[in-house]
Amino acid sequence: MAIPKGFGERLKAERKKLKLSQTELAEIGGVGRLAQSQYESEQSAPTTRYLSAISSAGVNLTYLVLGLRPDNTELTPEQSDRVESKAFEWIEIYSDAQSGGKLSAESRRLMYQVLRNLLTQVELGEIPADLAPKMFMSLKLPT
Repeated sequence: MAIPKGFGERLKAERKKLKLSQTELAEIGGVGRLAQSQYESEQSAPTTRYLSAISSAGVNLTYLVLGLRPDNTELTPEQSDRVESKAFEWIEIYSDAQSGGKLSAESRRLMYQVLRNLLTQVELGEIPADLAPKMFMSLKLPT
């Protein structure tokens, strides 16, 4: 995974928002405190397993990876259907473009979380529709 610019600061901000120490978030993520420190200083890239674990603890992956905070505004059922359909379509396109054409279930779940938030922002007019595919295609998942 190429570390997105500002990833470390956003990770640290999310950890502090959850009122966790580096050691506590490291334990949740299944890594040591040194690894957590390296993620926050952008010296090392986290694994999919780590991202999945901290997401379950309340870390906002869309903010962490893309620097975007989704608005909590509710979508209509039609908008929600469009978001979900487009998210699954983009995951398939991304998966097909990967070496071997496969993504793990864990990677697909993480991508869905990020895409759902990104596409929700598009539906709500918070980011331009033409920017979303560029942001998504630049996303590099850890293996």
